[in-house]
Parts: sequence; C-alpha cells; structure tokens
Amino acid sequence: MLKRRTVLQGALAGAVLSGCSTDTPVSVPTVDPGSLPLDVVAGAEYGGFAAAAYRKKYPSASVTSVVDPLLRDKVLTRFQAGGPPDVVLNAGAKPLELPRLVAQGQLADLRGVLDAPAWDNDKAKVSDGILPGMLESGQYDGTQRTINYVATVYGLWYSAALFQRHGWDVPRTWPQLLALGTEMKGAGLGAFVYPGNHPYYVLELVLTLAAKAGGHDVVKRIDNLEDGAWRDSAMIRAISAVGELVKRGLLAPGSAKYDHIAAQKRFLANKAGMLPCGNWLENEMRASIPANFALTMFAVPPLDGSTALPRGLHVAATAPYLVAEKAKNKAGGLEFLRAALSRDVAAQVTTEANQLTIVRGAADGLEIGTALRSARDLLGAAGDQAITWYFDSWYPAFATAAAQATGEFLAGGVPVSDWSGKIQLAADELKKDKAVTKYHRA
Repeated sequence: MLKRRTVLQGALAGAVLSGCSTDTPVSVPTVDPGSLPLDVVAGAEYGGFAAAAYRKKYPSASVTSVVDPLLRDKVLTRFQAGGPPDVVLNAGAKPLELPRLVAQGQLADLRGVLDAPAWDNDKAKVSDGILPGMLESGQYDGTQRTINYVATVYGLWYSAALFQRHGWDVPRTWPQLLALGTEMKGAGLGAFVYPGNHPYYVLELVLTLAAKAGGHDVVKRIDNLEDGAWRDSAMIRAISAVGELVKRGLLAPGSAKYDHIAAQKRFLANKAGMLPCGNWLENEMRASIPANFALTMFAVPPLDGSTALPRGLHVAATAPYLVAEKAKNKAGGLEFLRAALSRDVAAQVTTEANQLTIVRGAADGLEIGTALRSARDLLGAAGDQAITWYFDSWYPAFATAAAQATGEFLAGGVPVSDWSGKIQLAADELKKDKAVTKYHRA
C-alpha cells in the first residue's frame, strides 16, 4: 500500500539552501541553479509541474522533465553508473527501492530545503507550510532523504445521493455505523463491501479504529515491534468492533472473494453502502462512477465518545521527491523541490492531477469534485491527529501475514484472541530475525 521509512546513517553534502529563522530567512546558493541544465524524471506527470515556476525564476535555465513510471528499469542504472537525474519523483508502476539507495549514499540531505524561505513567502520557512506529521515518512535515521509529496487520505466511502434518498446520516460512532448497516441490510443492500483478496484494506480499518481509541502510541508500538503491541486493549477493541460486521451479517455477499476492482464496482453500482479505501478511488474508477453518484468520504468513526483522537484520520505521505547526491545540478534540484512545495504548484497538482499534497492549505477554495473535496476537508480537520504507521513498508512480508490473519478473522476462521496472538507471534519472530534490518519511530 504505501509509504515511508527511517534507516541508515550518513550525513551527505550540504544543501544549496541555507537554514534560516522565520524572522529573516535568507537563501545563499553556493552555485547559481540556473547556470546548469536541470534533469527531472517523474513517475507521474505532476512531478514536473514545478518546472514552470523554476523557469520563471531562472529564465536562462534549461529544464528537461521526463515522465516515466518504470523508474526501476530506466533510472536505477543511471544511479549505478554515477550519472543520476537531478530530481526524481518516485511514483509509478516500478518505483525505486529507496532504502538501498540511501544505504549507498545516493540521496541528498533535504533538510536545507525545509529550512529555506518558502518559494512564495520569504517570511516563512518551507517547513512552515507543510501539514503536521507528513515529513517523518522521508526520514532515514533522522535525516530527511525524501520529501513525500502526496497526502493519501483513507476513510469510508459512500454515495451522498443514495444516503439522501434513504434519509441516512453519516455515522459519528461505530455503534451508529452498525445501526446504519442494519438499515442498509433491510433496504436490500450489502452494507459493507471489501476486497477479500486484499485484506489489508480491513487491517487498515482496524488500525485506524485502534489509534483513534488509544492514541498515536498504539501504532508507534506496532511499528517498533514492541512486546504485546498487537494485544493492546485498543487493538482488541478495534478488531472486535470490526467483527460485529460479520456477526450482524453486514458484509456484502461475495466480499471474501472480491479483488479491489470487483468490490469497488459493486459499491459504485449501489449494491453496497460503504467501502473502505484511500482517496485514489476516484482516479482509479473514474470511468465507472455513475453520474450524480456524489462519491464522498467520511472518516472512520470512533468506537465511542471517549476516543483519544476524535478527528483521527489515517494519512500516508506518498510519492517521494528526492535529489541525487551525485546530481550534476544538485543546487537546481533543491530549488525545484522548493518550487514544488509552493502553494501555487501544489494547487495545480490538486486541480489537474486530482491529488492532495502535503502543502498546507494548497487545496483550499479550489473547485474540485465531492470525492476529493471530502478528503481535503477531512485532512484539514485532522490537523495533528493525522494517524501514520510504517510497518507495512518496513516489513512487507509481516504486513502481508497480518492482513491474511485479518482476512481469516473476517471469514470466521479465528477468534479475536487467536487473531492477536498469531500476529503478535509473527511480530516477535520478526523482532528476533537478525537478517531483517529494523527501523524505529521516536
């Protein structure tokens, strides 16, 4: 599914953009970025959107921006040969394996970009304009090696038009969601549909419920492979709450055998009332969304009224920008990232690519559809209650095992105690495995 990491040490050469205070920020390039050609390779088209702002500031600059989703096939060899692009947006079908490049000292330290004056406001730092909690995913043992640009929001989807026809309200607590599901079932709908072939979607729901109930430390302990993390009371409450969907017969028939596309098509055909998914849903299914469906996201509701994170929302910072340490125009690469983190460029990404970014307020006031608008509003409301975890990227085999156990639980194969025990045992074995590099969240 996505994200992040924190790994190996190694201070790389200094950035072109100097550190600054918010009172008198200054930028002191060691080299004129516009004096050298700038080579940008992006796994998605929006990765090159900052080129226009860069050219405007450096009129004599030559900027080449190439879109290629097969970065692992086309760009990795350039790093290995010592002639990498200056800037890479690591997105697309075959992204680069970043931990390996970090271990090889291939990625520049980007702290200077964050400490530099904002592109569009020289009275503030770049970092001042970034949403809370969105930088950690690009830190490797405390050093900012990437800036993950896209804010992917997770939640539950519904048709606002369908809800309006039936007079249904968006649930504010999990018991209200279960009650709504019962009404949906009575109306002939499968209340809740999920892709059984990809049970991570439901594991994501469980983790979000648990973090909302117990706070950020619940998922931090899971990331850090702490003893008993999967047996935490918040985790037990969360998986038990999801189990109520099974007990009450609220899962859409056939869900256990669906892939993600089949589940999404059933939902878009108004044969199911709610679907867990990230905000890429609209882009992925655009051709299948009926007119006047009013695709809308709501946040996973808390278990009850005494939740630790009432506005909690799972948000993953994805699509990492990086600057090569051995870039021919590293100064230009760092300036390009500074431009990309401006509100104007970020707004263009939202408008033209239908993506939310980590730039604070960049999507405010834009004319966008109900789907992205609802995700934007949830993201803005979450603030410092954005929920993040990284174990699925750090330890993908373990994450797959945890998801499979969750799928078995939904199929009625295991009780709650066996679910938590099975995953905790796998986490304990992973923790002891010296062949696997371990990561840590502060």
